Amino acid sequence: MRCKLVSLALLLVPLAACQSAGPRADSGPTPAQVVASGSARGDVHWGGEVVRIENLPDRTRIELMALPLSRTGRPLADKPPLGRFVVERQGFLDPYEYAPNRLLEVRGQLGGFIEGRVGQATYRYPLVTGDQLVLWPRNPQNRGAPRINFGIGTGSYGGGVGVGVGF
Repeated sequence: MRCKLVSLALLLVPLAACQSAGPRADSGPTPAQVVASGSARGDVHWGGEVVRIENLPDRTRIELMALPLSRTGRPLADKPPLGRFVVERQGFLDPYEYAPNRLLEVRGQLGGFIEGRVGQATYRYPLVTGDQLVLWPRNPQNRGAPRINFGIGTGSYGGGVGVGVGF
Protein backbone atom coordinates (compact mmCIF):
# COMPACT_ATOMS: atom_id res chain seq x y z
CA MET A 1 0.00 0.00 0.00
CA ARG A 2 2.78 2.40 0.93
CA CYS A 3 4.59 1.64 -2.33
CA LYS A 4 1.43 2.54 -4.29
CA LEU A 5 1.16 5.90 -2.49
CA VAL A 6 4.79 6.73 -3.19
CA SER A 7 4.36 5.76 -6.86
CA LEU A 8 1.24 7.91 -7.14
CA ALA A 9 3.03 10.89 -5.57
CA LEU A 10 5.94 10.50 -7.98
CA LEU A 11 3.54 10.50 -10.91
CA LEU A 12 1.67 13.59 -9.70
CA VAL A 13 4.73 15.80 -9.10
CA PRO A 14 5.57 16.21 -12.82
CA LEU A 15 1.89 16.85 -13.60
CA ALA A 16 1.74 19.61 -10.99
CA ALA A 17 4.72 21.28 -12.63
CA CYS A 18 2.85 21.39 -15.93
CA GLN A 19 -0.27 23.12 -14.63
CA SER A 20 -1.37 26.49 -15.96
CA ALA A 21 1.00 29.31 -15.06
CA GLY A 22 -1.74 31.71 -14.01
CA PRO A 23 -2.10 35.42 -14.69
CA ARG A 24 0.74 37.71 -15.64
CA ALA A 25 2.37 39.66 -12.85
CA ASP A 26 1.61 43.06 -14.40
CA SER A 27 -2.15 42.85 -14.74
CA GLY A 28 -3.95 46.18 -14.89
CA PRO A 29 -3.39 49.37 -16.84
CA THR A 30 0.02 50.21 -18.27
CA PRO A 31 1.73 53.56 -17.56
CA ALA A 32 0.75 54.77 -21.06
CA GLN A 33 -2.90 53.86 -20.36
CA VAL A 34 -2.81 55.68 -17.01
CA VAL A 35 -1.48 58.83 -18.71
CA ALA A 36 -4.16 58.58 -21.42
CA SER A 37 -6.94 58.13 -18.84
CA GLY A 38 -5.78 61.06 -16.70
CA SER A 39 -6.46 59.07 -13.51
CA ALA A 40 -3.51 57.92 -11.40
CA ARG A 41 -4.92 56.17 -8.34
CA GLY A 42 -4.65 52.66 -6.94
CA ASP A 43 -2.08 49.93 -6.47
CA VAL A 44 0.27 48.90 -9.26
CA HIS A 45 2.75 46.14 -9.96
CA TRP A 46 4.98 47.49 -12.72
CA GLY A 47 8.56 47.12 -13.76
CA GLY A 48 11.01 48.28 -16.33
CA GLU A 49 14.47 49.44 -17.20
CA VAL A 50 16.06 52.24 -15.19
CA VAL A 51 16.49 55.38 -17.32
CA ARG A 52 17.90 57.66 -14.62
CA ILE A 53 18.03 58.09 -10.86
CA GLU A 54 17.99 61.30 -8.82
CA ASN A 55 18.76 61.50 -5.12
CA LEU A 56 16.81 64.28 -3.41
CA PRO A 57 17.37 65.42 0.22
CA ASP A 58 14.84 62.98 1.72
CA ARG A 59 13.96 60.53 -1.06
CA THR A 60 15.13 58.96 -4.30
CA ARG A 61 13.36 59.36 -7.64
CA ILE A 62 13.85 56.75 -10.39
CA GLU A 63 12.61 57.13 -13.97
CA LEU A 64 11.80 53.83 -15.67
CA MET A 65 10.89 52.71 -19.17
CA ALA A 66 8.00 50.34 -18.39
CA LEU A 67 8.21 46.78 -19.70
CA PRO A 68 5.85 43.81 -19.42
CA LEU A 69 6.61 41.50 -16.50
CA SER A 70 7.13 37.75 -16.52
CA ARG A 71 5.13 35.53 -14.15
CA THR A 72 7.99 35.88 -11.68
CA GLY A 73 7.90 39.70 -11.89
CA ARG A 74 11.08 40.16 -13.93
CA PRO A 75 10.79 42.94 -16.53
CA LEU A 76 11.03 41.48 -20.05
CA ALA A 77 13.68 43.58 -21.79
CA ASP A 78 13.00 41.95 -25.17
CA LYS A 79 9.36 43.15 -25.25
CA PRO A 80 8.04 46.54 -26.49
CA PRO A 81 7.94 49.31 -23.85
CA LEU A 82 4.65 50.32 -22.21
CA GLY A 83 5.41 53.98 -21.49
CA ARG A 84 7.41 55.66 -18.75
CA PHE A 85 6.82 56.17 -15.06
CA VAL A 86 8.61 57.54 -12.00
CA VAL A 87 8.93 55.77 -8.68
CA GLU A 88 9.81 57.58 -5.45
CA ARG A 89 11.19 55.88 -2.37
CA GLN A 90 11.99 57.49 0.98
CA GLY A 91 15.69 57.58 1.78
CA PHE A 92 18.82 57.06 -0.27
CA LEU A 93 19.22 54.49 -3.04
CA ASP A 94 22.72 54.09 -4.46
CA PRO A 95 22.99 55.23 -8.10
CA TYR A 96 25.64 52.56 -8.69
CA GLU A 97 23.17 49.79 -7.84
CA TYR A 98 20.19 51.45 -9.56
CA ALA A 99 22.20 52.37 -12.66
CA PRO A 100 20.67 52.96 -16.10
CA ASN A 101 19.64 49.78 -17.94
CA ARG A 102 19.13 47.79 -14.71
CA LEU A 103 15.82 45.95 -14.47
CA LEU A 104 13.56 46.94 -11.56
CA GLU A 105 10.25 45.52 -10.35
CA VAL A 106 7.99 47.94 -8.44
CA ARG A 107 4.95 47.47 -6.21
CA GLY A 108 3.31 50.59 -4.86
CA GLN A 109 0.54 53.16 -5.10
CA LEU A 110 -0.11 55.64 -7.84
CA GLY A 111 -0.01 59.16 -6.47
CA GLY A 112 -0.83 61.41 -9.39
CA PHE A 113 1.49 62.71 -12.08
CA ILE A 114 4.68 64.74 -12.35
CA GLU A 115 5.83 66.74 -15.33
CA GLY A 116 9.26 66.10 -16.76
CA ARG A 117 11.23 66.10 -19.97
CA VAL A 118 12.37 63.46 -22.42
CA GLY A 119 14.96 65.29 -24.47
CA GLN A 120 13.33 68.60 -25.40
CA ALA A 121 9.76 67.26 -25.14
CA THR A 122 7.61 67.58 -22.02
CA TYR A 123 6.36 64.30 -20.62
CA ARG A 124 3.69 63.50 -18.02
CA TYR A 125 4.84 60.64 -15.80
CA PRO A 126 2.62 58.54 -13.54
CA LEU A 127 4.15 58.81 -10.05
CA VAL A 128 4.41 55.63 -7.95
CA THR A 129 5.26 55.60 -4.26
CA GLY A 130 7.38 52.46 -4.14
CA ASP A 131 6.52 50.10 -1.28
CA GLN A 132 8.56 47.22 -2.67
CA LEU A 133 11.44 47.44 -5.14
CA VAL A 134 13.17 44.38 -6.57
CA LEU A 135 16.39 45.00 -8.44
CA TRP A 136 16.88 42.03 -10.76
CA PRO A 137 20.36 40.57 -11.35
CA ARG A 138 22.33 41.92 -14.29
CA ASN A 139 23.07 38.51 -15.83
CA PRO A 140 20.43 35.98 -14.87
CA GLN A 141 21.37 32.32 -14.95
CA ASN A 142 17.83 31.45 -15.93
CA ARG A 143 16.11 33.77 -18.39
CA GLY A 144 12.62 32.82 -17.25
CA ALA A 145 12.56 29.40 -18.89
CA PRO A 146 11.65 26.62 -16.49
CA ARG A 147 14.29 24.00 -15.79
CA ILE A 148 13.07 20.57 -14.73
CA ASN A 149 15.52 17.79 -13.95
CA PHE A 150 14.82 14.15 -13.18
CA GLY A 151 17.29 11.67 -11.76
CA ILE A 152 17.25 8.00 -10.86
CA GLY A 153 19.90 6.38 -8.71
CA THR A 154 20.67 3.03 -7.16
CA GLY A 155 22.61 2.06 -4.09
CA SER A 156 25.49 -0.42 -4.07
CA TYR A 157 25.32 -1.34 -0.40
CA GLY A 158 22.10 -2.85 0.83
CA GLY A 159 20.25 -2.19 -2.42
CA GLY A 160 17.49 0.31 -3.03
CA VAL A 161 16.39 2.78 -5.64
CA GLY A 162 16.00 6.54 -5.33
CA VAL A 163 14.21 9.05 -7.51
CA GLY A 164 14.90 12.79 -7.44
CA VAL A 165 13.02 15.65 -9.00
CA GLY A 166 14.47 19.18 -9.17
CA PHE A 167 12.92 22.42 -10.36
